[in-house]
Amino acid sequence: MQQVLRAVGVDHLVDWIPYDGWGMIEHPNKPDKEKRWKLTVGPNYFEEGPLQQFAKNPNALKEFNELREVTKPLVTGAATIPAMAMRPGDSSIIPLLRYLPSLFSIISNGVEVSTGPFDPFINGPIFEVKEKWLRDWLDALAFSLSGLPAERTSAAAMAYVLFDMHREGAALDYPKGGLGEVVNALVKGVEQSNLGSKVNLRHRVESIVFNEEGNRATGLNVQKKNGDKIHVKAREGVICNAPIWSLRKLIKNENALRLLSGGGVIPKQNNLQEGPPQSWMTSKDANHSSGRGSVIRPRPIKSEKDTKEDDSNLLEKCDNAEMTGSFLHLYVALKADDLDLDKLEPHYTVMDRGLEGDGQKIEGVEDGPCGELNMIAVSNPCVLDRELAPKGYVLVHAYGAGNDPYEIWKTKPDSATTSDEESTSTQQATDEGRYQSSTYEALKESRAQPLWRAIESIIPDARDRTVLAMIGSPLTHERYLRRPNGTYGAAIEDCLKDGSTPISNLLLAGDGVFPGIGIPAVALSGASAANGMVSPLNQWFTMDKLKRVGAI
Repeated sequence: MQQVLRAVGVDHLVDWIPYDGWGMIEHPNKPDKEKRWKLTVGPNYFEEGPLQQFAKNPNALKEFNELREVTKPLVTGAATIPAMAMRPGDSSIIPLLRYLPSLFSIISNGVEVSTGPFDPFINGPIFEVKEKWLRDWLDALAFSLSGLPAERTSAAAMAYVLFDMHREGAALDYPKGGLGEVVNALVKGVEQSNLGSKVNLRHRVESIVFNEEGNRATGLNVQKKNGDKIHVKAREGVICNAPIWSLRKLIKNENALRLLSGGGVIPKQNNLQEGPPQSWMTSKDANHSSGRGSVIRPRPIKSEKDTKEDDSNLLEKCDNAEMTGSFLHLYVALKADDLDLDKLEPHYTVMDRGLEGDGQKIEGVEDGPCGELNMIAVSNPCVLDRELAPKGYVLVHAYGAGNDPYEIWKTKPDSATTSDEESTSTQQATDEGRYQSSTYEALKESRAQPLWRAIESIIPDARDRTVLAMIGSPLTHERYLRRPNGTYGAAIEDCLKDGSTPISNLLLAGDGVFPGIGIPAVALSGASAANGMVSPLNQWFTMDKLKRVGAI
């Protein structure tokens, strides 16, 4: 992201506040089980602290160091090949020729291994992690990155985290004023020239427009917040960063749909399967109010035939990409009277049932770091930036990090608000019913209890101090962020290999495109798509310019 900010000359608009780690709390408010420790970034802090303290195997340190060594080739790319060198399609290799030694290092284990999940580095054959506590820790790190266990998280992302967290000079950064300052800087980066470029907010894209043949994107049909409809003409093409499951709905041109379907028959929307596969499955005996009844299902093994069919049909690949879980949020504003912020960390990871989980199995899957509503992230940014809240108050945000299954929220409104005769009413009416439902509100309150426990483990009298509390569910994610099923993003196995499409001037970016989920990954896919709108030669010369000014 900083490379992008530097490339468009707006990195000076964001002030970064460094900090050195985050607090870990396991089994909060359970005196007989509770553990409190800190993950400090930098060399040897982890190795000589938590790893030595909690790992049972005396070879755990040796195992950890060997893992870091064997993943070094993957780190080379993230550390030495800038985002500005990426581009989609057949010409992707051209700018990478500038970094041939790094490229050879990355693919030393094979292209599929370097762009795939971490599985061969934790379960073999490349390397096997045997120490239970270390595996749980790697799963916790991975889950915060991707909403999936380590074995199913991007190998490149895992390798980079193992390098970056433990290197000399490692630090974490928070943007002064909040993440919105980064967004504001990006907007200014787009609008700063005399080209008339503009970022339009609250403009809902209804469709991507194509020429009659469907082989060229020509613009967008957009609806403004006030209901006015406008057409935006595309001079060069369209970059779409909508979730990949939404792509089909944005295309009304039959010829374009056919091209994106590999030239074959286009399945009608109502003939498609009920929905994309979900990472989470819910037990028939689940008690939704308890926050323990769903687990991440094992990844189904695809046949070679299925893989070939997916590769030839982009729309089908988008429609059927596996969706990760969603989020449950708790935003609170607290009175800060007599609250010593200097004794608190700016961030905590609270494991409600401990890093190891409660030992119970659901549908044959054991609880652990990736268990339902187990890992709760608590952002406490006023520790770093006292101006984020009015004087005398602090803001705290707790959330289930991709571990709230959407399935349990697919409840109908209370019977008082709908009837059988109304079951064919519009989706909008159904959504409104959900949000007005007392059942929905009760479910939110019940499932938010682990989030409250997490905040109370840091500020024991938090509820007494609360002046405002807002709970956001996966339905909130879906409704306000336009995320299908409130998903975190696509599983790495189903991410598109790049943003190219059979329509040359339609490019894709976002968390369904390699390298997948998270701000760094999405920034990279966005930079790649932008580069795809210019010739490789133009990109090469631009990289020369950026190198001269120290932007890359």
